[in-house]
This record gives sequence, structure tokens and C-alpha cells, in this order.
Amino acid sequence: MDPIVNSATTGVKKLVYAIMTNEVLETYGVIKSAPPLMNIKVAPKVDVANLYADNQVAETATVVGDIAVDYEVQDMPLEVQADFLGHALDATTGALTYNVNDNAPYVALGYQRTKGNGKNRYVWLYKVKFQEIDEELKTKEDKVTFQTPKVSGLAIANKNGDWKKAADDDTKGTPVVGFLDVVGGVASDTVAPTVTTLPIDAATGVLGTADLVITFDKAIKSETIIPANIFLMNADGTAVATSLSTNTENLVVTVHPTTTLSSGAYILVITANIKATSGVPMTNNSVVNFTV
Repeated sequence: MDPIVNSATTGVKKLVYAIMTNEVLETYGVIKSAPPLMNIKVAPKVDVANLYADNQVAETATVVGDIAVDYEVQDMPLEVQADFLGHALDATTGALTYNVNDNAPYVALGYQRTKGNGKNRYVWLYKVKFQEIDEELKTKEDKVTFQTPKVSGLAIANKNGDWKKAADDDTKGTPVVGFLDVVGGVASDTVAPTVTTLPIDAATGVLGTADLVITFDKAIKSETIIPANIFLMNADGTAVATSLSTNTENLVVTVHPTTTLSSGAYILVITANIKATSGVPMTNNSVVNFTV
């Protein structure tokens, strides 16, 4: 049996989160980066019951109760507050409205613990509900004092009874790869995403002013929705300038040509580098030929 490796924690970083989009199925949306993490404390409350017989403890039982989650970050941008607390963010004005009837969603929270030997431990908390953030500010004085927000919440177990999952480079024996890329560290969904497009392949008479719409059957990782993976070109292979936008669920990508398309043949390419939020890539490239 290989010896157990012991190495103390030296720091914590890479806070990520995903909103639970369906509480019945316990499925999650896109994993997002949270603000830079300064410290975090996860404190399960364990209730202990002892049964006494013959003047001594004859039996004992424990149960995990509330699991307090407290952390401090560099900042809490309004976009993250909207996600964590269920507040409405106006995309046009950038203003966040705090309403007493807002309902904070459950959020999966992941982070990375660095260790003294250069290795890492990774952690996911499956279901955390955050509380409103206290504000305690003071005026600027003759020396700089950073004022950073502290966030509190409660974690609970999912329907399987799991409240936390961790992986460690030392336990695995080799570096853990991609643990924070999917909630729980293991992709439960191993099926490749599929795609439909408008226009469809071989379409004719497409309007030169029309956007091209790509619809996936599952949420796509934001970092893979880039011009290198989704692009438009003329039939001769020359690039056509476009911009990309997505809906909030990362299911629909709109390809917007920056100028009106002139009459002719075009090719829309969606490469196999596109990945679902589970980390599973498309099986192969999707190529759509159409004419304007």
C-alpha cells in the first residue's frame, strides 16, 4: 500500500459557482468564475446523541445539521449578486434592484486549496443558499485600508445525501484534471451535444440581413463559444466578419454578420471544440452550406 502523503494547506483560490436551474432534477447551469477568494470557512454542525446504560455510554449517534459557509472576496460585482441572491439586474442600465420578494437560488460552490508540496485539493459544495450581504464601510483615512465583502450562506445535502465532494492530487497520485469544470468533479452527462441551425444546410434564398441562429440541445461552456470555434466564410474559404452572442442559458448562439451578406454561397462552421458544460465535446464539426 502506498504511503499517505501529508501536506498542509497554504492557500485557497479559484472560486467558481453554478446556479441550480432545476431543483427537482438537481441540474445546474453554466459554471462561472466568482470574484477572487481571500478566505473561506465551511463549518458543519454535528449533533451528537449518547445512550447511557450501566453508568456509561453504551451507544452514540451523530447527524450532520446546518452547514455554515462563510467566505471573503475581493469584491462582489452586481452580476454575481444577481446570481447568488436572485435580484434583478437591468442589462441596459447596469442597475441591480433588491426586492424583499426575491428568492435566492441554490448554488453549487467550488474552490481549490493549494498545499505546501505544490499539489492541490479541490472541493465542491452541492447546494448552498446565500444570505444578503452586510455592508460595513468607513471613510478613507491617511492610509489605505481595503474594505472587502463577507458572504454567508447555508449548505445542505442533495437528494442523494451528498453535500460535498473533494479530490486531492496526492490521493489520486497524479494531478486532478478538470474537477472544477463540472459540478461534483465528474461529468454525469457523457453524451455529446448536438446542434440545429437556422438556416439549415443547403438552404437557398437566405436574407442577407438575417442573423444565423445555432441551437444546442444542452448548455455550452462559455469559454468554447469563440470565433475560432464558430465562424462564417465565403464558399472560397475567405472569412466573413461576424460577432457572437448567447442567451442566458448558453443554449442558443446568434451569429451576426457585421455587414449585409451579398448574393452568393456561404459556409457556417461549428467545430468539435464546442463543449457542453459537462465538458463533453461535440462528436464532429457541423458544417452548414447556404446561399443568399
